[in-house]
Amino acid sequence: MSTPAVPTSGPVPNSPSHMPISIRQLRFFVALSQAGNFSRAAEAMAVSQPALSASIRQVEAILGVRLFERTTHQVHLTEAGEALLPHAWRLLTTADNAFRDMNDTLRRRTTTVRIGTMPSALPALAQFVAGLDQDARAISVDITDGTSDTLITGLQRGALDMAICATTLIEEGLAGTPLIEDEMALVLAADHPFAACESVTWAELAGLEVVHFRSGSIGEISTAAMREANIVHSRHYRVDHMESLFGLVASGLAVGVMPRLYVRGYDPARLAVVPLTGPVVRRRLIFLHRARLAEEHPEAAALARDLVKALPAALQAS
Repeated sequence: MSTPAVPTSGPVPNSPSHMPISIRQLRFFVALSQAGNFSRAAEAMAVSQPALSASIRQVEAILGVRLFERTTHQVHLTEAGEALLPHAWRLLTTADNAFRDMNDTLRRRTTTVRIGTMPSALPALAQFVAGLDQDARAISVDITDGTSDTLITGLQRGALDMAICATTLIEEGLAGTPLIEDEMALVLAADHPFAACESVTWAELAGLEVVHFRSGSIGEISTAAMREANIVHSRHYRVDHMESLFGLVASGLAVGVMPRLYVRGYDPARLAVVPLTGPVVRRRLIFLHRARLAEEHPEAAALARDLVKALPAALQAS
């Protein structure tokens, strides 16, 4: 009787490279990437350090690459580990959402739709959601706010189904529809000399203290426009929150640059809002969703189509 030939190429059925990676192993990988230390990661995951180490070694064996560079006290992601991390996040978030959705479906016969938005667009979104018959659609809507970067990360990781963002780029795996262009305006104390002007040019900001946002699209857009006009932001007033900017402006210490959506409903006794020209600078708002949303979540895709139709007018009116 002849002996069966042994394959000389391709994965062996029971070899490590042919084994699946579990959700638990992915959680260990993400935890270690965040902690940068085996003992802290093991504590966070409520397992022993040897168990965590063995699990990471098994994942590396399955993939055939090193995911971490190990030193005496710390670990760092390798290039392969950095490449794997966003995929691990997306898989874990998708799994968590799927488990919650199954629970909702069984208990309430509904499925959850997760929407993210910049704070300035929240009133328009809330008005739309308030008018929905969620029971008739068999959905439950979750809303979260955040910066555009945070929302885009949420979409990429699967934590959000759709989001209203300010961006000029559509990342891989996402699809988008432009909504409106939001003009940048100058925010002043009500008694500021420029408060009575019909408009102010960017060049006229020279010599004024202009509050600077440390992060986010507003800071990036205003910084670029001021750089074009050879103006620098204030070295004294750097903020992260809109309320902080309004407080500084109302006191007369500085002026601010904000999109129109943020300053609707301002108190005219404290603040004045004047158009900025020379040139007019606009921030584009875009509706983003996962590119395969129709396949992955038909109920969310149906809601997204209705949102895209309703939001431009709602944003202009909010």
